[in-house]
Amino acid sequence: MATYSIDRLKGKPYFNNNGWWVCAYNFDPEVSKNLTGKKITIHDVTLRDGEQTFGVAFSPEERVRIAEALDDLKIPRIEVGMPPASPEIREGIRRVMQRNLKAEIIAFIRTMKEDIDKAIDSGVKSVLLEHIINPYACENAYGVDKAQVVDRIVASVLYAKEKGLKAAFMGWDMTRGDDLDYIREVYTSIVRQSAPSYLVVVDTVGVAVPRAVGFIFRKLKEWLPNTPLEFHTHNEFGLANAGILEAIREGATAVHTAFNGLGERTGNAATEEVVAMLEIMVGAKTGIVLDRLMDVSILVENLSRRKVPLMKPVVGPGLFGLETGIGVDLHRKMLKAGFHVPIQPFLPEVVGQNPIKLVLGKNSGAATIEYYLDKLGLKATEDEVQEITEQVKREGRLQRALLTESQFAKICKRVIR
Repeated sequence: MATYSIDRLKGKPYFNNNGWWVCAYNFDPEVSKNLTGKKITIHDVTLRDGEQTFGVAFSPEERVRIAEALDDLKIPRIEVGMPPASPEIREGIRRVMQRNLKAEIIAFIRTMKEDIDKAIDSGVKSVLLEHIINPYACENAYGVDKAQVVDRIVASVLYAKEKGLKAAFMGWDMTRGDDLDYIREVYTSIVRQSAPSYLVVVDTVGVAVPRAVGFIFRKLKEWLPNTPLEFHTHNEFGLANAGILEAIREGATAVHTAFNGLGERTGNAATEEVVAMLEIMVGAKTGIVLDRLMDVSILVENLSRRKVPLMKPVVGPGLFGLETGIGVDLHRKMLKAGFHVPIQPFLPEVVGQNPIKLVLGKNSGAATIEYYLDKLGLKATEDEVQEITEQVKREGRLQRALLTESQFAKICKRVIR
């Protein structure tokens, strides 16, 4: 038996022959501490921050349809919209509330009495109150000092709680402030005076490197050891997912995400990417139904009118078409050796994608040609296989597209004697 047979991998957390094969060192104790096995709450913001994507607006019917899809996926928290933004959004929220979904439905509002009243009018039982925490913006844009910021937030949280709402607080643009004492005093005062259900750390414009995210969480855990902390970030520099891992490692119990990475500017961390990353790559537990991710992504793509890129992680429609000769050759040989996940990190079925497909194009090699010859019941000599391969490559470059089986058959007809 070979030293590195499939038997060596059986039972390992990084290998599931019907699911995935990822980096073994992800699960080394030095790497996986506070990640593997940890329960993480997914707080989906598709219907709020996602709707703040330029040009995206959900009708009441669409809001309900997406909320139902998220609930079927077992998303535990759905941020359903901002009631004061428009009567249409309030109507959509009311309709969602009438569905009696299992998920906790949360309205996003400002620290203003009238916003809280509109949230109550829309029927929600939970609110996430927001106020900017960047001291430069507080003073220069809004004319409020630290004491006034605290008073405004505390009064709003207390008012929401008096009205019977579950109230949490989210301080946005925190990461561009440079005064730790300001953050400490504001947050400890808020917790001491109003006891919100949880606090959300926000990297509003995606400017904190992952280590900085971890640093912020360590400080907050030191100051507020008994307060649940969550993370909301954006993807300006492509670091949203990495920041989420650091936040979780340092104590975050929930992360805020939007399907297909919708959201202002570059968007939020993508729900489907974060869920797959946590479940597959580090063995964290989200409770989300993985094989329905693709269906929800397609629904959100259609209703948001925002096309998912062909090669987008997890849900891109072009992820599982194998074209390169080396890749196809490895794929076929590893399958024969019993490995079901030879060249991808996970099988497409895991997230509800269509099965792996060998495709014909400019990068095709002899292994792909032989596969399609077998599929069509054709026989060719070694020289003919080489000539067919060259013609497929040439045609793929000329058309800048994949070839159909019909086009392949025509090439074979010209070459095979």
